[in-house]
Amino acid sequence: MPVSWEYYSIVAAMISLFIAVLMHMIANGFGLQKLNLWVKSEYMQVGATFLILLLALGVDAFSNNIFGPIATSVAASSGNLDVKHAAEPGPNGNQISPSEIGKAYLTTVIGCERDVYVITYAINFYFETWSRVSFDILGEEPSASGLALGGWVTLFHFMANNMVYLALFQYIQYHMLNFAEYTMLYPFLAIGLVLRAFPATRGAGGLITAFALGFAFIFPMSYVVMVSIMPNVHGGCTQLPVIQESSAMKTLTQGSPCFTNTGEQIENYFKLKTVQSSLSGTIDYLQNLSGLLFLQGMFYPLASLIITFTFIRQTGSLFGADLAEIGRGLIKII
Repeated sequence: MPVSWEYYSIVAAMISLFIAVLMHMIANGFGLQKLNLWVKSEYMQVGATFLILLLALGVDAFSNNIFGPIATSVAASSGNLDVKHAAEPGPNGNQISPSEIGKAYLTTVIGCERDVYVITYAINFYFETWSRVSFDILGEEPSASGLALGGWVTLFHFMANNMVYLALFQYIQYHMLNFAEYTMLYPFLAIGLVLRAFPATRGAGGLITAFALGFAFIFPMSYVVMVSIMPNVHGGCTQLPVIQESSAMKTLTQGSPCFTNTGEQIENYFKLKTVQSSLSGTIDYLQNLSGLLFLQGMFYPLASLIITFTFIRQTGSLFGADLAEIGRGLIKII
């Protein structure tokens, strides 16, 4: 059975207490008054370490037992059914952690971006093909489709490229949540608590402790709260399968892919022109959905990171980190 992060954190706090008691015994045994005064101040730091540990235990209990129902209620009120389903308790009645809720929602958004890319690619396949075709009859060119379809092809390329980058950003955020869930509380929190036991490394220990608590709790909870109350893509994504089965899409995909003679080429070209107007509504829909996906992929993670780094900045000093000195040191290195 794997040992939980609470065990390692308690051991780290006990190490801090053991070092302080050991120094106290040495100070009393050799009559070292300065060391005795230093040890008394270190007991305050040991007490702060245990308070940090109690804070982490309390926030962990809140995030795993109380936060899930709150997220479910807020998401249901705002119509974000994806977050609502992700935050519902498991088969055994266990509440879902904020990181798991965020990863489940990101999986849904990535699937939506994949569907938008597939639809855009399918439409562009025919438009781009005919944008490069011209018909030559008796030395004349009565129809050159490049001028008529070039604008559409440029738009489809733009949308498809955006979906690729958005999916990449969402995958990065997914793995950030995964990394934070499985490494921040152990080993980073335990390492931070141990480093706080030594005066020479107390600043680094305070920074690591604040960093671990920020990305273990603040980052996933702020992200889930944000996507629960802000505009979401649930309504738009549920319509993508309907678009894929629409008559306009079927008209495109049922054409002959060979174009073996001029008559067949002209027939397929004008078939494409007939569905172009009916596809304009679909294209507008995909453009509006792309705007919401930009909001999901860019603004929400950035806002969550700002909240997280603000937490780290404010609590790092309380935990013993000298962020100003760290900043000056980095500037000197650069």
